[in-house]
Amino acid sequence: MKQQIIIIALIAFGLLSCTKNFEEINTDPNKPVKVQPDFLLTTSIFETMNLFGGNMNRVVFFNYTHHFSGFQGNFQRYNYDLNEDNTYWRAVYVQAAQPVNQIIVNYKNDPAYTNRVMIARIWKNYILSNAVVIWGSVPTEGALLGTPSVPYTKEQDVYVNVLADLKNLTDSLSLTGDKYTVNADKIFGGDLLKWKKFANTLRLRLAIRISNDAPNGDPVLAKRVVEEVFQTEQYTMKAQTETAAANWGTTSDTWSPLYDRAVYNYTANKATIPVTNESLVYHMAPYNDARLTIYAQPAKQGPQTGTYFGQNISYGGGSTYANGLTNPHTGLKQDDYSAIGERFLKPDAEYVFLSYAEACFLKAEAALKGWWGNPNASQYYYEGIDASFNRYGLTVTQASNYKNTPGIKWSTASDTVGRSAQFKDWLQICSSYIPAGDNLRQIVMQHWLAIPGQGVDAWTLIRRTRLLEFQPQFATYDGTYAYVPNRLPYPSDELQTNIGEVNKAIGWLGGADNLNTKLWFALPVKKNPFLPF
Repeated sequence: MKQQIIIIALIAFGLLSCTKNFEEINTDPNKPVKVQPDFLLTTSIFETMNLFGGNMNRVVFFNYTHHFSGFQGNFQRYNYDLNEDNTYWRAVYVQAAQPVNQIIVNYKNDPAYTNRVMIARIWKNYILSNAVVIWGSVPTEGALLGTPSVPYTKEQDVYVNVLADLKNLTDSLSLTGDKYTVNADKIFGGDLLKWKKFANTLRLRLAIRISNDAPNGDPVLAKRVVEEVFQTEQYTMKAQTETAAANWGTTSDTWSPLYDRAVYNYTANKATIPVTNESLVYHMAPYNDARLTIYAQPAKQGPQTGTYFGQNISYGGGSTYANGLTNPHTGLKQDDYSAIGERFLKPDAEYVFLSYAEACFLKAEAALKGWWGNPNASQYYYEGIDASFNRYGLTVTQASNYKNTPGIKWSTASDTVGRSAQFKDWLQICSSYIPAGDNLRQIVMQHWLAIPGQGVDAWTLIRRTRLLEFQPQFATYDGTYAYVPNRLPYPSDELQTNIGEVNKAIGWLGGADNLNTKLWFALPVKKNPFLPF
């Protein structure tokens, strides 16, 4: 880690080159070391987008989350790549977290920057909340100080600390104090109320994340935090305009990594272009979900031309378990599938960090548990669907029709009469069927459908709930199949430079340092009943 933490002078130079033309932010030429907070916040937001919404999203999370399908490679086949893992780790600490940490270090004692330091702390907590759900126990404060041996914080303690800090920040952020400029704050344009709501809603997200019964969570802490958030519900996301999101740019050094891969460099990457996932289609098409027209494009060639046709994550694999079924994926190329929706392929596409729709589904789940002061879970459930449809420019009528569909309408069962295959994967071993009264599954399915492209968030939801049914990876390199990974192993750079702390963190895992060891917050993997193991 100490070799990965760069001094602030190098940050000032290196990050400038990383965000060239992303936004013109003035810095004081007479103080080249103490970089201005506006520049550092802009840099951190951009690097965070490029990390969680860029290459890591496509390489790791697409096949983990089943909205879209990646193609080939170690992570895509549920193995891992040490070099990639090192890159992601460095990106978390050096590129994403260090800029806002420098705001905290250099301006925390200056009353003129009180709010801006608190916003930097909010954003740093957001980044750490993603790191802990990827690897488990991770370095927190010491990681950014450049000390020789960087201490790790136990996974459970990361949540305790982050939740406590976010509460303090939510309570303390002044709505009349200093703020970032509109140009610097790419998420909220300097709006302090929206930052307060983001911090409080992030608390709700993290509380629900750790809400499973022990030993797979801490429901006592989760309930207390949820009840605290309800007491300040006015400071949670309650409108579309409060969604935390930012857009990439339109120049080659600022545009979306997915656009760069799948559109600008389409010819070079044609054989491995990511496409729509089969799982997304069977969770949307049989329910006449209008969002499918936004998330995907009809296939432009091949046997399913004109329809929404998704690729399974195994690139057509799984025939060993077909039981006589014809494999519809045999011999197909990437262009034979539905392309990802145009909205997600634009150079200046949006990346969502935390949405109003997700806030609604978090409240619905909290209400279903009996932890939310308003016990009407269906109210928040329907509000979340409306928010998701609205986000993608769909009409109130489309949302209303969808909400009245069997299986989507609260407490109703899916109508599969005469068309049960439409609700399943091609192997007929996974289904989007909703039983009558299974309200938690309804909430979780809508939560997942509302966060396409938010890889780390969707992967977290899948591991926490284990309710949605997706095919395992049949195209593993060892010739068998594997369920969705539980975590990423610690990077090899850490094993070389900080072995004592890494070994301590591995001990906390309660299992091997590999993809299969469950993190504390998650439920155990569920065996598919149609498969031998």
